[in-house]
Amino acid sequence: MKRFFSFYVILALLFLNSCGDKKEQTEFSEYGSDPENNIENQGNIPVQGNSEAKNSSGQKIKPYYVMNQQFGIPVGAMPIPSSWNKKEQNSENIYFESSNGVQVYGEVSNSFFYSNSAERNQYTLQTGSQVKPVKSVQRLIDEELKPLVEAQGLQFRNQFPLPQLAQFDNRFNSYLFKSTPEQRQNDCVVTEWESPDGKLMMVIVRYYIAQYTSIGGLDWGYTLNSMLAPKAEYDNAKNAYINSLVNFEINPQWVQAHNQYYAQAAQQSNAAHQGRMANIQAQGERSRAAGRASSQALDNQYNAWRSGQASSDASHSKYIDGIYERRNMTDQSGNIYKIDGYENNVWMNNNNEYIATDNSLYNPNTNSTTNNYNWQQLEETDNGY
Repeated sequence: MKRFFSFYVILALLFLNSCGDKKEQTEFSEYGSDPENNIENQGNIPVQGNSEAKNSSGQKIKPYYVMNQQFGIPVGAMPIPSSWNKKEQNSENIYFESSNGVQVYGEVSNSFFYSNSAERNQYTLQTGSQVKPVKSVQRLIDEELKPLVEAQGLQFRNQFPLPQLAQFDNRFNSYLFKSTPEQRQNDCVVTEWESPDGKLMMVIVRYYIAQYTSIGGLDWGYTLNSMLAPKAEYDNAKNAYINSLVNFEINPQWVQAHNQYYAQAAQQSNAAHQGRMANIQAQGERSRAAGRASSQALDNQYNAWRSGQASSDASHSKYIDGIYERRNMTDQSGNIYKIDGYENNVWMNNNNEYIATDNSLYNPNTNSTTNNYNWQQLEETDNGY
């Protein structure tokens, strides 16, 4: 059962200011992005089969390929220590684990929309997307992250910016097709914590803001990368994990497949939009004298276009969830959570901890080790994209 990380699944926050805006970057200067990691220089994923490669801590590394189910090819490869092994789906969300006690947890992400227009925010809510105002990164850490982690018994120790990872996120995003021009900012901050048993934890907060000046409003969201290790192993594990994220090697074949697919989808959407606009104009010419009746017809056409755009956004959100093997699930009150994995039987308690299993007969309310909580079963839903 998740003890330290389940709250990330439902965390609804945004970061506005640059990470560490009050502190100089003095740590992890060795984690500069590898210039060979640029997409223009890759004919394939270059870490493949290099058994002699080592990271900045001298550890032997191996490639871990992040597969994309939509296209059946890797998004890219992470250079992780050879001693780290992928763990099968588990209720604690452990992704990599090593024999010396290092545990790397699966990424948790969330995204939101916000506009100064109350009408547009209301429309976005009606389409099933989440709406939330922006918070600065320091307010996020002080008001949201710290209380949640400290409630699990951990103590805050340190924080520092990691601009190298923000630069990677900027570069990765720049390779992807955009149907709507955007002004995007990516930032990153590392927080460090100590557990009651003396282990150390790192939570890396990666967030973005994408403003759409042509249509108004903005999207924003975050990804959390977390790791727990014994104190004696923590520094090497921290260095290795940051190295694997900063030097993630992007597969150019995946970028090509992604961009071709979404460019074609946008072209079809634009053609349909132009057809609707032509129909609107024709109807306006024919019914100019009809007054209010004509105006109502135009409004209906415009709302249909906006609904189509929302559907396209939902499709893109489902695609991103597919990369990281996530899905939306809902409780009896209609609250929506992003859950890792595809187990059929998922239960959540009042502390937002969840258990996932393929055993359809398992019920934590009848299990002596878990029945000190009130568990309710979650159902898969298409809402929330």
